[in-house]
Amino acid sequence: MKDIVTSFGAWIQALCDKNPEKARKWLTTGYRAKNLQLKLAPGKLTAKSAQMVAVQTMNSMIAPLAHPEKAAMVSLFLPCEPLQVLGLSPYSCEGFGCFLSGTQAEGAFLRYAESEGLPETFCSYHKIFIGAAEKGLMPKPRFILSTTLACDANLLTFRRLAEHFGVPHFMVDVPYRTDQSAVDYVADQLRDMTAFLEQQTGQKLSQSALEETVARSNRSLANYHRYMTLKADKCIPCEMTGEMFAAFALHILLGTPETEAFTLQCLKDAEEAAPAEGVRLLWHHTTPFWVAPLRQVTDFNRDVQIVGCDMCFEGIQPTFSEDPYEAMAQRVVYSAFNGPVSRRIEKGVEAARQLKADGAVWFCHWGCKHTLGGAQLAKETFEGAGIPCLVLDGDGCDRSHGGEGQLATRMEAFVELLKQGKGGQA
Repeated sequence: MKDIVTSFGAWIQALCDKNPEKARKWLTTGYRAKNLQLKLAPGKLTAKSAQMVAVQTMNSMIAPLAHPEKAAMVSLFLPCEPLQVLGLSPYSCEGFGCFLSGTQAEGAFLRYAESEGLPETFCSYHKIFIGAAEKGLMPKPRFILSTTLACDANLLTFRRLAEHFGVPHFMVDVPYRTDQSAVDYVADQLRDMTAFLEQQTGQKLSQSALEETVARSNRSLANYHRYMTLKADKCIPCEMTGEMFAAFALHILLGTPETEAFTLQCLKDAEEAAPAEGVRLLWHHTTPFWVAPLRQVTDFNRDVQIVGCDMCFEGIQPTFSEDPYEAMAQRVVYSAFNGPVSRRIEKGVEAARQLKADGAVWFCHWGCKHTLGGAQLAKETFEGAGIPCLVLDGDGCDRSHGGEGQLATRMEAFVELLKQGKGGQA
C-alpha cells in the first residue's frame, strides 16, 4: 500500500505540471477510492467512532474537489454553521495541506511555493496548499472566509489566495483579549459574515436553522467533553491521524448531524471499551503522521496510547450562549489558542488530569511561532504540575525536514521513563 501511495503521489505531482485539471480529477478519484476502503474495509479502525470520523473527513475533502461551485474556502477556526445552513461545503486550506502530504504529493507544491517567495519558515500546511492552488491543482472556490485565530500565516495565506483566485474574501478579526467585549465584537462580525454570505449566494439564511445548527454544535462539544472524562479509565487503541480527523470534525464540520453522531459514538465506544492500560499521552498541536517510526510507537498500541490532542478540545467551554452568533463568538474568543500561550498550557494541564494522562507531548511544528515560543514554558508548567513533558521538534507534513529516527528515539525514551514512573508496567 505504501508503494501505491508513493507512486500515486508522484504521478499527481508530475501530471499537475502538464494538466492540472486532469490531475485534480485523478486526485478526486483516489480520494473516493480511499473513502470506499474506509467504509468497507477499515482495517485496524476497530472503534466505530474512528471509522465514522475518517469517512466524514474524507467526504469533506472530496466535496470541494468535485463541486467547487458549492464550496467556500475557510480557515480551520472559522465557525462554519452559516455555510451549512446555506448548503455550502467548507473548503479547508489546512485540511488539503494535510491530505496532500498523506498522499505523498506535497514536495512539488512546497518547492513551488518557496520559489514564488514564501519563506522556508512559513507553515508547511499553508505552503502546500498555496503551491497546489497556484499550480492549478486546487479549484477556485465561491469565496474565502477566514479568521485571525490562531495562526499568523492566516493573514498572508487567505489574502494571497483571494487575489490568486479573484474571489471575495471576508476575514473575522479575533481580538487577543478574552472578555465579553471581544465576544460582542466577534459576534457582530459573524452577523456581517452572514450578510456577506447572503449577498454572495443570493439566499436568505434561516435564523431558526442557524439556531438549530449551533445548538447541535454545542451538544457535540459537550458530548466530546464527556467522552474525554469517560475515556480516562478506558483503553481505546487508535492512530495518530485519528486526532487530526477529530479536529476537522470538531471545527469546520462542527454543527453537522454527522459530527454529532460521531461524538455520540465516541461515548458509546468509551462505555464499551476495556479498562485503561499502558502509557497514556496527551498530544499538543498537529501530529506528524508521516513519520512511520513514530507511528510504530503509538498507533494501535495498547501499551502506548495518545488519549487526546489539544487541537480537538481547545474550543470546549463550560456553557455557551443561546444566541447563535454569540455562541460561535465565544468558541473562538475563549479558545485556548487565543491570547497568551499560558492559556493553552493551562487548558492542557486541565485536560491531562481529566484524561488521566501519564505524560504530555508538546510538538513544535516547524513554522508555528505560537507553539515554538511556548515550548519551554509548557515543559516547566506541565512538570511543575507533576506531568512529565516531552518537547519534540519536527514538521507535521513536510518530509524534507527529516529527523524521523530521532523523533521515534526520543519518544521511545520518554515512554520508558513513564513506564518506570508507573512501576515498570506498560
